[in-house]
Amino acid sequence: MARSTVAGQARPKRGTLNKRAILDTSAALFQEKGYDRTSLDDIARALSVTKPSLYYHVSSKEEILLECVMTAYSNFQEEIARRDNPRENGRKRVETFLKLYLQIISNDIGVSMVLADDRVMSADGRAKYNSLRRILNNRLEELIGIGIADGSISVPETRLTTFAIFGMFNWVGHWNFRRTTTSIDSIFDRFISVIFDGIGTDKPAS
Repeated sequence: MARSTVAGQARPKRGTLNKRAILDTSAALFQEKGYDRTSLDDIARALSVTKPSLYYHVSSKEEILLECVMTAYSNFQEEIARRDNPRENGRKRVETFLKLYLQIISNDIGVSMVLADDRVMSADGRAKYNSLRRILNNRLEELIGIGIADGSISVPETRLTTFAIFGMFNWVGHWNFRRTTTSIDSIFDRFISVIFDGIGTDKPAS
């Protein structure tokens, strides 16, 4: 599951700088170096442009981060609206949700959804970011509740279960993908097995 890296990206031709190129390059840098340790100078250098040229398109690093997050969120919402099938049981709908979520956060734009740190954001940026996170949390919790109601999921509550699942999936964004050949499908299958089948055993210890 290879990611594009800043070093491997084709730099935009002079005069062709646009918002998408800025988001792609910035998100790759955020994943590689961390949001805190990435500066606007780093982003301008990676794009082979001057810092004033960058300011023509964006006003701050936080604006770039939030646009990455909102782009990924919008992509997720559009795709889940197409894939989710209300006629399926809750477990299947949870699996569809999580498969798409993993795909989204495993690309450079989408990884910003899980690398963003609201502790270093402005109050306005923190509010925007957390509102999107709440929407995702609420939707997964709702789907788990549907599964409990139809009998396809057996857990005693939904809130902590939702937090646990997102904790598992969100950490994937911190992995070094350049050092693993594990596919998204393999990661998803393993996670789903842990979520629904567990890692324990009913056999008594010998």
